[in-house]
Amino acid sequence: MGTVSNVFYLILSFGIILELGSINASRFKFTNFICDSMNESWIAVHQCRLKAIRRDRTTLSFNGTVLKTVSRFRVHAQIFKRANGFKPWLYNITFDGCRFLRKPYEPPVLIVFNLIKRYSNFNFTCPYMGPVYIMGVHVIGEQIPVPLPTGDYLIQIKWYIGKVLFLSTGIYFAFEENLSSY
Repeated sequence: MGTVSNVFYLILSFGIILELGSINASRFKFTNFICDSMNESWIAVHQCRLKAIRRDRTTLSFNGTVLKTVSRFRVHAQIFKRANGFKPWLYNITFDGCRFLRKPYEPPVLIVFNLIKRYSNFNFTCPYMGPVYIMGVHVIGEQIPVPLPTGDYLIQIKWYIGKVLFLSTGIYFAFEENLSSY
């Protein structure tokens, strides 16, 4: 009976080692967050910061107040990848913010929106006036549903009312793909 249990433990140990060797993980980390209120009569920015939780994890928080009633706004989002400075990479999108809040329709924007939605108060539609916040967003590499190459990225988001820019945000992050865990 001792031989059978030894063989069982040997097979179980071998299976665990094979499983551990095949685990792939990704690492995502916010590296900087910049918010510039370009028109303080429209929005007051109270908080725009990253907070280090651990050496490899940071959380992103934004808190602001929309001071006038916004009936329509436009959002311009662009992704940059670092390669001798930040160069435009893959997406450059402009969309109607009010329409998106009513019924999300732009797939690349929807990916980012789904990552932050549960940390925010983005459950309103237009017209809107009042607090806007995103508090304590942390992203795990496995939550990103599309493959990203390893590197440093910037998501630049500019918020417009008509043709007037009222807020500019920059979300910087580092992504490392498929790290083998042992």
